[in-house]
Amino acid sequence: MSWTPHDLSAHANLITLMRRVHPFLSTFGLLATAILLAGLAMLLWKTGGSAFSPGKLSAKNRDGVTIEGFVSHADFQAHCGRCHQPFKSAQGTLCLSCHERVAAQILHKDGTHSLIKNVQQCFTCHSDHQGKDFDPTKAAYAVFNHSATRFSLLHHQVNYDTSPMACTACHLEDMGFTFSDINCALCHGKADPAFVVRHSQDYGSDCAGCHDGQDRMVNFDHQTTSFHLEGKHTQVSCAGCHVLPISNAGRGGSGTSTSLFAGAPKDCAGCHAKDDPHPGMFSKDCQGCHTPVGWSPARWEGASFDHAIQAGFALAHHQQDFDGNPLSCNDCHRGKAQILDLESCVSCHSLGQERAAFMTQHQEQYGRDCTSCHDGVDRMTGFKHETVFPLEGRHAEISCHDCHAGFAFAGTPKACVQCHAEPSIHAGFFGLDCQYCHTTKAWTPAPLQLHRFPLSHGGQGEIACQICHPNNYAEYTCYGCHDHPPEEIKLSHQKEGISLEDLSACARCHPTGLKTVD
Repeated sequence: MSWTPHDLSAHANLITLMRRVHPFLSTFGLLATAILLAGLAMLLWKTGGSAFSPGKLSAKNRDGVTIEGFVSHADFQAHCGRCHQPFKSAQGTLCLSCHERVAAQILHKDGTHSLIKNVQQCFTCHSDHQGKDFDPTKAAYAVFNHSATRFSLLHHQVNYDTSPMACTACHLEDMGFTFSDINCALCHGKADPAFVVRHSQDYGSDCAGCHDGQDRMVNFDHQTTSFHLEGKHTQVSCAGCHVLPISNAGRGGSGTSTSLFAGAPKDCAGCHAKDDPHPGMFSKDCQGCHTPVGWSPARWEGASFDHAIQAGFALAHHQQDFDGNPLSCNDCHRGKAQILDLESCVSCHSLGQERAAFMTQHQEQYGRDCTSCHDGVDRMTGFKHETVFPLEGRHAEISCHDCHAGFAFAGTPKACVQCHAEPSIHAGFFGLDCQYCHTTKAWTPAPLQLHRFPLSHGGQGEIACQICHPNNYAEYTCYGCHDHPPEEIKLSHQKEGISLEDLSACARCHPTGLKTVD
Protein backbone atom coordinates (compact mmCIF):
# COMPACT_ATOMS: atom_id res chain seq x y z
CA MET A 1 0.00 0.00 0.00
CA SER A 2 1.20 3.50 -0.78
CA TRP A 3 -0.25 6.89 0.11
CA THR A 4 0.18 10.16 -1.68
CA PRO A 5 1.65 13.20 0.07
CA HIS A 6 -1.83 14.68 -0.22
CA ASP A 7 -3.36 11.75 1.75
CA LEU A 8 -0.85 11.94 4.61
CA SER A 9 -0.91 15.69 5.00
CA ALA A 10 -4.71 15.71 5.09
CA HIS A 11 -4.88 13.14 7.89
CA ALA A 12 -2.17 14.86 9.92
CA ASN A 13 -3.92 18.19 9.59
CA LEU A 14 -7.17 16.59 10.74
CA ILE A 15 -5.64 15.29 13.97
CA THR A 16 -3.96 18.63 14.70
CA LEU A 17 -7.22 20.43 14.16
CA MET A 18 -9.06 18.03 16.47
CA ARG A 19 -6.53 18.61 19.24
CA ARG A 20 -6.78 22.38 18.93
CA VAL A 21 -10.58 22.40 19.02
CA HIS A 22 -10.90 19.78 21.69
CA PRO A 23 -7.79 19.94 23.86
CA PHE A 24 -9.34 17.69 26.42
CA LEU A 25 -10.43 14.84 24.14
CA SER A 26 -10.79 11.67 26.07
CA THR A 27 -8.74 8.61 25.47
CA PHE A 28 -11.84 7.09 23.93
CA GLY A 29 -12.02 9.86 21.36
CA LEU A 30 -8.43 9.34 20.36
CA LEU A 31 -8.99 5.60 20.12
CA ALA A 32 -11.98 6.17 17.83
CA THR A 33 -9.90 8.42 15.64
CA ALA A 34 -7.17 5.79 15.39
CA ILE A 35 -9.74 3.18 14.35
CA LEU A 36 -11.02 5.57 11.68
CA LEU A 37 -7.55 6.16 10.32
CA ALA A 38 -6.85 2.44 10.28
CA GLY A 39 -10.00 1.93 8.26
CA LEU A 40 -8.95 4.55 5.79
CA ALA A 41 -5.55 2.90 5.50
CA MET A 42 -7.20 -0.43 4.79
CA LEU A 43 -9.36 1.18 2.13
CA LEU A 44 -6.32 2.70 0.48
CA TRP A 45 -4.55 -0.68 0.55
CA LYS A 46 -7.51 -2.49 -0.99
CA THR A 47 -8.03 0.07 -3.83
CA GLY A 48 -4.38 0.89 -4.47
CA GLY A 49 -5.16 4.53 -3.60
CA SER A 50 -7.60 4.92 -6.48
CA ALA A 51 -10.47 5.60 -4.10
CA PHE A 52 -8.83 8.94 -3.32
CA SER A 53 -7.67 9.77 -6.90
CA PRO A 54 -8.16 13.45 -7.80
CA GLY A 55 -9.22 12.48 -11.34
CA LYS A 56 -8.65 10.25 -14.32
CA LEU A 57 -5.26 10.16 -16.03
CA SER A 58 -4.60 11.34 -19.59
CA ALA A 59 -5.09 8.86 -22.42
CA LYS A 60 -3.08 10.97 -24.87
CA ASN A 61 -0.38 9.04 -26.66
CA ARG A 62 1.98 9.19 -29.62
CA ASP A 63 1.54 6.75 -32.46
CA GLY A 64 3.85 3.80 -32.13
CA VAL A 65 5.36 4.94 -28.81
CA THR A 66 5.19 2.38 -25.96
CA ILE A 67 6.97 2.81 -22.63
CA GLU A 68 7.27 -0.26 -20.39
CA GLY A 69 4.27 -1.74 -22.10
CA PHE A 70 2.05 1.32 -21.58
CA VAL A 71 0.73 3.55 -24.35
CA SER A 72 -0.51 6.34 -22.07
CA HIS A 73 -0.85 7.26 -18.38
CA ALA A 74 -4.42 5.97 -18.43
CA ASP A 75 -3.09 2.43 -18.90
CA PHE A 76 -1.83 2.36 -15.27
CA GLN A 77 -4.78 4.30 -13.81
CA ALA A 78 -5.11 1.87 -10.89
CA HIS A 79 -1.39 1.74 -10.07
CA CYS A 80 -0.73 5.00 -8.23
CA GLY A 81 2.62 3.69 -7.03
CA ARG A 82 4.12 4.09 -10.46
CA CYS A 83 4.09 7.85 -9.93
CA HIS A 84 3.64 8.28 -6.15
CA GLN A 85 5.96 6.67 -3.59
CA PRO A 86 5.97 8.96 -0.51
CA PHE A 87 9.05 8.85 1.71
CA LYS A 88 10.67 6.50 -0.79
CA SER A 89 11.25 8.26 -4.10
CA ALA A 90 10.78 11.72 -5.58
CA GLN A 91 8.05 11.97 -8.17
CA GLY A 92 10.42 13.48 -10.77
CA THR A 93 12.73 10.50 -10.42
CA LEU A 94 9.82 8.16 -11.13
CA CYS A 95 8.91 10.21 -14.21
CA LEU A 96 12.43 10.00 -15.62
CA SER A 97 12.65 6.26 -14.94
CA CYS A 98 9.98 5.82 -17.62
CA HIS A 99 10.75 8.77 -19.88
CA GLU A 100 14.31 7.73 -20.64
CA ARG A 101 14.71 10.05 -23.66
CA VAL A 102 14.01 13.05 -21.44
CA ALA A 103 16.47 11.72 -18.86
CA ALA A 104 19.10 11.39 -21.61
CA GLN A 105 18.55 15.03 -22.63
CA ILE A 106 19.19 16.15 -19.07
CA LEU A 107 22.21 13.88 -18.64
CA HIS A 108 23.88 14.88 -21.90
CA LYS A 109 22.78 18.53 -21.67
CA ASP A 110 21.12 18.36 -25.06
CA GLY A 111 17.54 19.22 -25.92
CA THR A 112 14.81 21.36 -24.40
CA HIS A 113 14.69 19.68 -20.99
CA SER A 114 18.41 20.27 -20.44
CA LEU A 115 17.76 24.02 -20.40
CA ILE A 116 15.05 24.08 -17.71
CA LYS A 117 15.83 25.00 -14.11
CA ASN A 118 14.56 22.51 -11.48
CA VAL A 119 13.83 20.18 -14.35
CA GLN A 120 12.98 17.23 -12.10
CA GLN A 121 9.91 19.01 -10.78
CA CYS A 122 7.98 17.66 -13.74
CA PHE A 123 4.56 18.51 -12.28
CA THR A 124 5.40 22.24 -12.59
CA CYS A 125 4.84 21.99 -16.35
CA HIS A 126 3.15 18.61 -16.86
CA SER A 127 0.12 18.09 -14.62
CA ASP A 128 -2.37 15.22 -14.96
CA HIS A 129 -5.53 13.75 -13.36
CA GLN A 130 -7.57 16.15 -15.50
CA GLY A 131 -9.37 13.64 -17.67
CA LYS A 132 -8.48 11.22 -20.39
CA ASP A 133 -8.56 13.94 -23.10
CA PHE A 134 -6.10 16.17 -21.25
CA ASP A 135 -2.72 16.66 -23.02
CA PRO A 136 0.13 17.09 -20.48
CA THR A 137 2.56 18.14 -23.23
CA LYS A 138 0.46 20.99 -24.57
CA ALA A 139 -0.34 22.06 -21.02
CA ALA A 140 3.37 22.78 -20.58
CA TYR A 141 3.32 25.33 -23.40
CA ALA A 142 1.43 27.84 -21.29
CA VAL A 143 3.94 27.82 -18.42
CA PHE A 144 7.17 27.16 -20.33
CA ASN A 145 9.73 30.00 -20.16
CA HIS A 146 11.08 30.12 -23.74
CA SER A 147 13.94 32.43 -22.77
CA ALA A 148 15.55 29.40 -21.12
CA THR A 149 16.26 28.07 -24.63
CA ARG A 150 18.50 31.06 -25.43
CA PHE A 151 16.00 32.18 -28.06
CA SER A 152 13.60 34.97 -27.20
CA LEU A 153 10.12 35.12 -28.72
CA LEU A 154 10.19 38.91 -28.67
CA HIS A 155 10.01 39.08 -32.47
CA HIS A 156 8.25 35.74 -32.98
CA GLN A 157 4.80 36.33 -31.56
CA VAL A 158 2.98 36.58 -34.88
CA ASN A 159 3.54 35.50 -38.48
CA TYR A 160 4.08 37.89 -41.37
CA ASP A 161 0.29 37.99 -41.87
CA THR A 162 -0.12 38.95 -38.15
CA SER A 163 -1.73 35.61 -37.28
CA PRO A 164 -0.56 34.11 -33.96
CA MET A 165 2.55 31.97 -34.29
CA ALA A 166 2.16 28.42 -33.04
CA CYS A 167 4.98 26.42 -31.45
CA THR A 168 4.88 24.03 -34.38
CA ALA A 169 5.89 26.90 -36.66
CA CYS A 170 9.44 26.32 -35.41
CA HIS A 171 9.37 22.93 -33.66
CA LEU A 172 8.59 19.35 -34.58
CA GLU A 173 6.16 17.59 -32.29
CA ASP A 174 8.51 14.75 -31.38
CA MET A 175 9.69 13.65 -27.94
CA GLY A 176 12.44 16.24 -27.94
CA PHE A 177 10.30 18.99 -29.48
CA THR A 178 13.08 19.41 -32.06
CA PHE A 179 13.80 22.84 -33.45
CA SER A 180 13.71 22.90 -37.27
CA ASP A 181 15.99 25.27 -39.25
CA ILE A 182 13.99 24.31 -42.34
CA ASN A 183 10.94 25.99 -40.86
CA CYS A 184 12.94 29.21 -40.46
CA ALA A 185 13.90 29.16 -44.13
CA LEU A 186 10.36 28.35 -45.24
CA CYS A 187 8.79 31.12 -43.18
CA HIS A 188 11.31 33.87 -43.92
CA GLY A 189 11.68 32.67 -47.51
CA LYS A 190 8.07 33.57 -48.21
CA ALA A 191 8.78 37.18 -47.26
CA ASP A 192 12.15 37.57 -49.00
CA PRO A 193 13.30 34.44 -50.88
CA ALA A 194 16.34 36.08 -52.52
CA PHE A 195 17.69 37.23 -49.16
CA VAL A 196 17.20 33.84 -47.50
CA VAL A 197 19.04 32.05 -50.32
CA ARG A 198 21.94 34.52 -50.19
CA HIS A 199 22.01 34.47 -46.38
CA SER A 200 22.11 30.67 -46.29
CA GLN A 201 24.97 30.64 -48.79
CA ASP A 202 26.94 33.12 -46.68
CA TYR A 203 26.25 31.77 -43.20
CA GLY A 204 24.81 28.28 -43.56
CA SER A 205 21.48 26.93 -42.36
CA ASP A 206 22.08 26.85 -38.58
CA CYS A 207 19.84 29.85 -37.86
CA ALA A 208 19.85 29.53 -34.06
CA GLY A 209 23.62 29.32 -34.13
CA CYS A 210 23.67 33.10 -34.68
CA HIS A 211 20.20 34.42 -33.83
CA ASP A 212 18.69 34.61 -30.36
CA GLY A 213 15.40 36.22 -31.31
CA GLN A 214 16.42 39.70 -30.20
CA ASP A 215 19.28 40.52 -32.57
CA ARG A 216 17.37 41.53 -35.71
CA MET A 217 19.68 43.49 -38.01
CA VAL A 218 17.09 45.96 -39.31
CA ASN A 219 18.58 49.49 -39.20
CA PHE A 220 21.77 48.08 -37.67
CA ASP A 221 24.61 50.63 -37.60
CA HIS A 222 28.06 49.03 -37.57
CA GLN A 223 29.51 52.32 -36.32
CA THR A 224 27.94 51.60 -32.94
CA THR A 225 30.30 48.64 -32.53
CA SER A 226 33.95 48.76 -31.50
CA PHE A 227 35.01 48.39 -35.15
CA HIS A 228 34.06 51.32 -37.38
CA LEU A 229 33.75 50.71 -41.10
CA GLU A 230 35.76 53.19 -43.15
CA GLY A 231 37.21 53.38 -46.66
CA LYS A 232 37.35 50.05 -48.48
CA HIS A 233 35.86 48.29 -45.44
CA THR A 234 32.48 49.86 -46.24
CA GLN A 235 32.46 48.02 -49.57
CA VAL A 236 33.00 44.56 -48.08
CA SER A 237 29.99 42.28 -47.62
CA CYS A 238 29.15 41.05 -44.11
CA ALA A 239 30.23 37.55 -45.09
CA GLY A 240 33.59 38.96 -46.17
CA CYS A 241 34.55 39.41 -42.50
CA HIS A 242 32.06 37.23 -40.64
CA VAL A 243 33.03 34.00 -42.33
CA LEU A 244 31.13 30.79 -41.62
CA PRO A 245 33.49 28.37 -39.84
CA ILE A 246 34.47 25.23 -41.76
CA SER A 247 33.30 23.09 -38.86
CA ASN A 248 30.12 24.41 -37.26
CA ALA A 249 29.56 22.97 -33.83
CA GLY A 250 25.81 23.65 -33.83
CA ARG A 251 23.59 25.85 -31.68
CA GLY A 252 25.39 27.18 -28.68
CA GLY A 253 28.62 25.40 -29.70
CA SER A 254 32.09 26.82 -30.18
CA GLY A 255 31.88 27.34 -33.94
CA THR A 256 28.83 29.58 -34.16
CA SER A 257 27.95 33.13 -33.16
CA THR A 258 31.17 33.62 -31.20
CA SER A 259 33.37 33.10 -34.25
CA LEU A 260 31.00 34.76 -36.69
CA PHE A 261 30.42 38.06 -34.94
CA ALA A 262 31.71 38.42 -31.39
CA GLY A 263 34.93 36.68 -32.41
CA ALA A 264 35.42 38.43 -35.75
CA PRO A 265 39.03 39.69 -36.00
CA LYS A 266 39.64 43.39 -35.45
CA ASP A 267 43.34 43.49 -36.25
CA CYS A 268 44.57 43.80 -39.85
CA ALA A 269 46.50 40.54 -39.77
CA GLY A 270 43.32 38.68 -38.83
CA CYS A 271 41.99 39.25 -42.35
CA HIS A 272 44.96 40.37 -44.46
CA ALA A 273 47.63 37.87 -43.42
CA LYS A 274 47.32 36.12 -46.77
CA ASP A 275 47.89 39.45 -48.56
CA ASP A 276 51.00 40.37 -46.58
CA PRO A 277 53.96 40.62 -49.02
CA HIS A 278 56.42 41.27 -46.19
CA PRO A 279 55.77 38.69 -43.43
CA GLY A 280 58.16 39.06 -40.53
CA MET A 281 59.76 42.22 -41.89
CA PHE A 282 57.59 44.69 -39.99
CA SER A 283 55.47 44.63 -36.86
CA LYS A 284 51.82 43.67 -37.03
CA ASP A 285 50.90 47.31 -36.42
CA CYS A 286 49.71 47.59 -40.03
CA GLN A 287 47.97 50.94 -39.52
CA GLY A 288 51.41 52.50 -39.20
CA CYS A 289 51.70 52.22 -43.00
CA HIS A 290 48.25 51.21 -44.27
CA THR A 291 44.81 52.83 -43.99
CA PRO A 292 41.26 51.61 -44.72
CA VAL A 293 41.21 54.01 -47.68
CA GLY A 294 43.24 51.40 -49.56
CA TRP A 295 45.71 48.65 -48.74
CA SER A 296 48.03 50.25 -51.27
CA PRO A 297 49.76 52.55 -51.65
CA ALA A 298 51.09 52.28 -48.12
CA ARG A 299 52.11 55.33 -46.10
CA TRP A 300 55.79 55.76 -45.27
CA GLU A 301 57.02 58.59 -43.03
CA GLY A 302 53.84 60.56 -43.63
CA ALA A 303 53.70 60.21 -47.43
CA SER A 304 52.37 57.64 -49.87
CA PHE A 305 54.98 54.97 -50.28
CA ASP A 306 56.38 54.69 -53.80
CA HIS A 307 59.09 52.07 -54.12
CA ALA A 308 60.58 53.96 -57.08
CA ILE A 309 60.94 57.13 -54.99
CA GLN A 310 61.71 55.87 -51.48
CA ALA A 311 63.83 52.90 -52.55
CA GLY A 312 65.09 54.23 -55.89
CA PHE A 313 63.92 51.09 -57.68
CA ALA A 314 60.61 50.78 -59.50
CA LEU A 315 58.66 47.53 -59.29
CA ALA A 316 57.15 47.84 -62.76
CA HIS A 317 59.07 44.78 -63.97
CA HIS A 318 59.26 43.02 -60.61
CA GLN A 319 55.66 42.06 -59.87
CA GLN A 320 56.22 38.39 -60.76
CA ASP A 321 59.16 36.05 -61.03
CA PHE A 322 60.10 34.23 -64.24
CA ASP A 323 57.61 31.46 -63.39
CA GLY A 324 54.74 33.92 -63.07
CA ASN A 325 54.55 33.67 -59.26
CA PRO A 326 53.98 36.93 -57.32
CA LEU A 327 57.11 38.50 -55.85
CA SER A 328 57.03 39.55 -52.21
CA CYS A 329 59.24 41.97 -50.30
CA ASN A 330 61.08 39.04 -48.72
CA ASP A 331 62.18 37.77 -52.13
CA CYS A 332 64.56 40.72 -52.49
CA HIS A 333 65.06 41.99 -48.95
CA ARG A 334 65.28 38.65 -47.15
CA GLY A 335 63.84 39.78 -43.82
CA LYS A 336 65.26 43.32 -43.62
CA ALA A 337 63.27 45.99 -45.38
CA GLN A 338 66.08 48.55 -45.35
CA ILE A 339 68.66 46.19 -46.89
CA LEU A 340 68.52 44.85 -50.44
CA ASP A 341 70.05 41.41 -50.73
CA LEU A 342 71.85 41.69 -54.08
CA GLU A 343 72.41 37.95 -54.06
CA SER A 344 68.65 37.57 -54.57
CA CYS A 345 69.00 39.48 -57.87
CA VAL A 346 71.71 37.12 -59.05
CA SER A 347 69.96 33.92 -57.96
CA CYS A 348 66.66 34.95 -59.53
CA HIS A 349 68.09 36.17 -62.83
CA SER A 350 70.38 33.14 -63.12
CA LEU A 351 67.52 30.65 -63.41
CA GLY A 352 67.84 28.79 -66.67
CA GLN A 353 70.96 27.94 -68.67
CA GLU A 354 70.77 30.99 -70.96
CA ARG A 355 70.22 33.43 -68.08
CA ALA A 356 72.96 31.85 -65.99
CA ALA A 357 75.49 32.27 -68.82
CA PHE A 358 74.43 35.88 -69.31
CA MET A 359 74.64 36.70 -65.59
CA THR A 360 78.14 35.23 -65.35
CA GLN A 361 79.32 37.34 -68.31
CA HIS A 362 77.36 40.38 -67.14
CA GLN A 363 78.88 40.33 -63.66
CA GLU A 364 82.39 39.89 -65.05
CA GLN A 365 81.84 42.92 -67.24
CA TYR A 366 79.84 45.21 -64.91
CA GLY A 367 80.21 43.81 -61.37
CA ARG A 368 77.60 42.63 -58.85
CA ASP A 369 76.13 45.98 -57.79
CA CYS A 370 72.94 45.61 -59.84
CA THR A 371 71.20 48.78 -58.64
CA SER A 372 74.12 50.95 -59.68
CA CYS A 373 72.85 50.52 -63.25
CA HIS A 374 69.32 49.21 -62.94
CA ASP A 375 66.31 51.10 -61.57
CA GLY A 376 63.57 48.60 -62.36
CA VAL A 377 61.98 50.61 -65.18
CA ASP A 378 64.42 50.80 -68.07
CA ARG A 379 66.88 48.52 -66.31
CA MET A 380 69.50 51.31 -66.37
CA THR A 381 69.62 53.76 -63.45
CA GLY A 382 69.70 57.32 -64.77
CA PHE A 383 70.05 56.10 -68.34
CA LYS A 384 68.11 58.02 -71.03
CA HIS A 385 67.75 56.01 -74.18
CA GLU A 386 67.00 59.07 -76.28
CA THR A 387 70.56 60.25 -75.82
CA VAL A 388 71.69 57.21 -77.81
CA PHE A 389 68.69 56.30 -79.94
CA PRO A 390 65.22 57.83 -79.46
CA LEU A 391 62.54 55.23 -78.75
CA GLU A 392 59.45 56.58 -80.53
CA GLY A 393 56.39 55.06 -82.16
CA ARG A 394 56.72 51.32 -82.70
CA HIS A 395 60.27 51.38 -81.35
CA ALA A 396 58.87 52.18 -77.88
CA GLU A 397 56.75 49.01 -77.94
CA ILE A 398 59.41 46.41 -78.63
CA SER A 399 61.41 44.63 -75.93
CA CYS A 400 65.06 45.38 -75.26
CA HIS A 401 66.10 41.96 -76.53
CA ASP A 402 64.66 42.68 -79.99
CA CYS A 403 67.48 45.15 -80.57
CA HIS A 404 70.02 43.96 -78.03
CA ALA A 405 70.19 40.33 -79.10
CA GLY A 406 72.27 38.15 -76.83
CA PHE A 407 72.20 40.93 -74.21
CA ALA A 408 74.65 42.98 -76.30
CA PHE A 409 74.50 46.75 -75.86
CA ALA A 410 77.66 48.28 -77.29
CA GLY A 411 77.63 48.26 -81.09
CA THR A 412 73.85 47.96 -81.39
CA PRO A 413 72.92 49.14 -84.96
CA LYS A 414 71.24 52.52 -85.34
CA ALA A 415 70.64 52.71 -89.11
CA CYS A 416 67.23 51.56 -90.36
CA VAL A 417 68.69 49.23 -92.97
CA GLN A 418 70.64 47.39 -90.27
CA CYS A 419 67.39 46.13 -88.76
CA HIS A 420 64.97 46.64 -91.67
CA ALA A 421 66.18 45.20 -94.97
CA GLU A 422 65.63 47.56 -97.91
CA PRO A 423 62.44 46.50 -99.75
CA SER A 424 63.23 45.01 -103.15
CA ILE A 425 60.61 47.21 -104.81
CA HIS A 426 62.90 50.24 -104.43
CA ALA A 427 66.26 48.65 -103.68
CA GLY A 428 69.10 50.63 -105.22
CA PHE A 429 66.93 53.55 -106.34
CA PHE A 430 66.23 55.81 -103.34
CA GLY A 431 69.27 55.34 -101.17
CA LEU A 432 69.33 54.43 -97.48
CA ASP A 433 67.94 57.60 -95.97
CA CYS A 434 64.74 55.79 -95.00
CA GLN A 435 63.54 58.61 -92.75
CA TYR A 436 62.68 60.71 -95.81
CA CYS A 437 59.71 58.43 -96.55
CA HIS A 438 59.26 56.30 -93.41
CA THR A 439 58.58 57.12 -89.76
CA THR A 440 58.77 55.11 -86.51
CA LYS A 441 54.98 55.30 -86.25
CA ALA A 442 54.71 52.60 -88.90
CA TRP A 443 57.01 51.25 -91.62
CA THR A 444 54.10 51.13 -94.06
CA PRO A 445 52.48 52.97 -95.62
CA ALA A 446 55.26 55.49 -96.17
CA PRO A 447 54.10 59.12 -95.98
CA LEU A 448 55.33 60.38 -99.40
CA GLN A 449 56.25 64.03 -99.23
CA LEU A 450 57.35 64.51 -102.92
CA HIS A 451 54.65 62.55 -104.81
CA ARG A 452 53.18 65.26 -107.08
CA PHE A 453 50.84 62.97 -108.99
CA PRO A 454 47.46 62.76 -107.21
CA LEU A 455 47.07 59.40 -105.52
CA SER A 456 43.28 59.69 -105.84
CA HIS A 457 43.50 59.69 -109.62
CA GLY A 458 40.47 58.02 -111.17
CA GLY A 459 38.01 59.06 -108.47
CA GLN A 460 37.98 55.63 -106.75
CA GLY A 461 40.01 56.53 -103.69
CA GLU A 462 43.74 56.19 -103.13
CA ILE A 463 45.44 53.99 -105.68
CA ALA A 464 47.66 51.14 -104.54
CA CYS A 465 51.34 51.74 -105.30
CA GLN A 466 51.63 48.52 -107.35
CA ILE A 467 49.07 49.75 -109.90
CA CYS A 468 51.44 52.36 -111.24
CA HIS A 469 54.73 50.82 -110.00
CA PRO A 470 54.43 47.09 -110.76
CA ASN A 471 58.19 46.45 -110.78
CA ASN A 472 59.82 49.16 -108.65
CA TYR A 473 59.16 52.63 -107.36
CA ALA A 474 61.68 54.22 -109.76
CA GLU A 475 59.53 53.34 -112.80
CA TYR A 476 55.86 53.83 -113.50
CA THR A 477 53.29 53.06 -116.17
CA CYS A 478 49.83 54.42 -116.84
CA TYR A 479 48.78 51.32 -118.71
CA GLY A 480 47.79 49.49 -115.57
CA CYS A 481 44.46 51.30 -115.95
CA HIS A 482 44.43 52.96 -119.35
CA ASP A 483 44.04 51.07 -122.64
CA HIS A 484 47.15 51.00 -124.79
CA PRO A 485 46.46 50.76 -128.57
CA PRO A 486 50.09 51.47 -129.57
CA GLU A 487 49.55 52.73 -133.13
CA GLU A 488 46.68 54.98 -132.19
CA ILE A 489 48.55 56.51 -129.27
CA LYS A 490 51.71 56.88 -131.36
CA LEU A 491 49.89 58.78 -134.14
CA SER A 492 47.93 61.04 -131.80
CA HIS A 493 51.03 62.04 -129.85
CA GLN A 494 53.17 62.56 -132.98
CA LYS A 495 50.64 65.17 -134.04
CA GLU A 496 51.50 66.99 -130.81
CA GLY A 497 55.20 66.78 -131.56
CA ILE A 498 55.96 64.12 -128.92
CA SER A 499 58.71 61.70 -129.89
CA LEU A 500 58.69 57.98 -129.24
CA GLU A 501 61.41 58.44 -126.58
CA ASP A 502 59.15 60.74 -124.57
CA LEU A 503 55.96 58.78 -125.18
CA SER A 504 56.24 56.70 -122.00
CA ALA A 505 56.85 59.73 -119.74
CA CYS A 506 53.13 60.42 -119.36
CA ALA A 507 53.43 62.43 -116.13
CA ARG A 508 55.72 64.94 -117.81
CA CYS A 509 52.78 66.28 -119.81
CA HIS A 510 50.00 65.08 -117.48
CA PRO A 511 51.40 65.75 -113.97
CA THR A 512 47.92 66.01 -112.45
CA GLY A 513 46.42 63.13 -114.42
CA LEU A 514 44.19 65.31 -116.58
CA LYS A 515 43.63 64.37 -120.21
CA THR A 516 44.55 67.82 -121.47
CA VAL A 517 48.14 68.91 -121.39
CA ASP A 518 48.89 70.89 -118.20
